[in-house]
Amino acid sequence: MQTTTHSNNEITPDKHYLSSLSALKKEIKTRGLYKKDTKIVLLHLFLHTIFAATGITLFIVSPNIWLTLFATTLLLVGLLGIGTHTHNSAHYASTNSKRLDDVLAYVGNVVVMGFSINYWQYKHNIVHHKNPNIVGHDFDFDFAPIFSVIKSEKENTPGLHGFYYRYLQGIIFPIAIGFLAFDIQRQGLAYLLSKIRKDKTNIRYFVDLACHILHVFLWIVLPSLWFEVSDVLLFYLLRNLLLSYALFFTLGASHLVPEAVFATNDQSSADFFLKQTATTINIRTNWYGRFLMSGLDYQIDHHLFVGVCYTKLPELSKLVKEYCDVNGYSHTTLGMLPAWIKVISVFYNPKQVINDLEASRPLAKG
Repeated sequence: MQTTTHSNNEITPDKHYLSSLSALKKEIKTRGLYKKDTKIVLLHLFLHTIFAATGITLFIVSPNIWLTLFATTLLLVGLLGIGTHTHNSAHYASTNSKRLDDVLAYVGNVVVMGFSINYWQYKHNIVHHKNPNIVGHDFDFDFAPIFSVIKSEKENTPGLHGFYYRYLQGIIFPIAIGFLAFDIQRQGLAYLLSKIRKDKTNIRYFVDLACHILHVFLWIVLPSLWFEVSDVLLFYLLRNLLLSYALFFTLGASHLVPEAVFATNDQSSADFFLKQTATTINIRTNWYGRFLMSGLDYQIDHHLFVGVCYTKLPELSKLVKEYCDVNGYSHTTLGMLPAWIKVISVFYNPKQVINDLEASRPLAKG
């Protein structure tokens, strides 16, 4: 089920915050939505960690396939929860302490997941958030030369490469997604090493590298003291394969679906609020989905106000939706399952790239 706001509300005296973006920001501050729920956030992280640790323990002692499957599920949801939780820490939106957020980001993103935090903060916080779904600026949807989710690129690429896009991409895609986590690790480590070569004075790069070494020690070296190396490597492969699919659907649902438009390079200069609302959607889920996604289900609102803690995003979203309704911006929500189906379908029926974000506004559609 899809929900999109339409411009049919009026600004009343009790809703003065809908009159301008500055008034909206003031209302958000007045309601205390920038305050962090540090204790709740840390409790959530503790629970995610317990799930992951319990999953690993049960996997080791499991006497049958059913307990193994249950253990694998626990491990997967625990790791995914840690990953989504870390996303907020990387934005300094988890706790009242930037230093604590840094610790959580390095431990969660690098030690647990194996992803460079410096690469993530550059690629996601700086590049993606500034120009989401803008061709030539945001590379989160640039899967070339392996895949194409852009209609003109798939249709007009000549030769064998074009043949591959049109007839083979859909066959290979379901398998290749399983290596997403490995590719994020590869890209992150390459970025980190290049930064260290150019700048040997930035302590953050060396902390990141040390956390990578600790990741390998905890996930590969230490378990190999008790188990066969081949079994440890096979477990790590399984971990990353499952994590890849979970990350693909969790991270892709808000930007790859047709409702989240792709726009041409020149649209990077468009109104910031318009860029975020036209290229991003929210996901409707249940209480556990909200816990597991740590705010990734409220991507529109997170993109607009990155400093707001994920525990405050449901309340923030109501204000943002009202503002969008009155001022003619999109605020689209899809159910989780329909969003996942549409994320898959875009690899078979790629999206068009529009050259005018204004045309995507509800008012522009009449």
